[in-house]
Amino acid sequence: MFGGFRAIVERCNAVLGYISGLGILIMGLILSYEVVCRYFFNSPTIWVQEVAVYIYMWTMLAGCSYTLQKGKHVRIDLVLEKLSKRTQKMLEVVTSIVGMGFSAVVAWQGYLMLASSLKFSKVSATPLRVPMWIPQSALFLGFALLTLQFLIIAVVRFNESVLTPKGGVAE
Repeated sequence: MFGGFRAIVERCNAVLGYISGLGILIMGLILSYEVVCRYFFNSPTIWVQEVAVYIYMWTMLAGCSYTLQKGKHVRIDLVLEKLSKRTQKMLEVVTSIVGMGFSAVVAWQGYLMLASSLKFSKVSATPLRVPMWIPQSALFLGFALLTLQFLIIAVVRFNESVLTPKGGVAE
């Protein structure tokens, strides 16, 4: 059962990770378009900056769980390397539980913000009048998946530290 849950979360992470990469490409292209329009044709756009900010929000927030899944978040392992493998895994369990708690709180607050935007039909105060639930969804979705990824890491590392011989490493 846990394996199926893990596969679904990791598949969602991968999809959002690749979408985030595509978002960065699109953001670069539209910002380049803005530079060309502004400096070569003296005709800036009214939409590029706002759209770029929304794409940036989505790429950073939706891609964070994929980054965690791949173990690519910044970590300081100077002290960690001096500990036994089992202690390292138990420490990762503790930090994952703390990360999961923080991410769950942010996801919940993101949900409340999203629900409010939907309830009151909030739109951006710009000429584009973008429904605010679109960019705000990134906060909820990104941190909800981050919470689940921290849960997966905590369970996996706990099982590795408990089910392997003392000092051993489970692969």
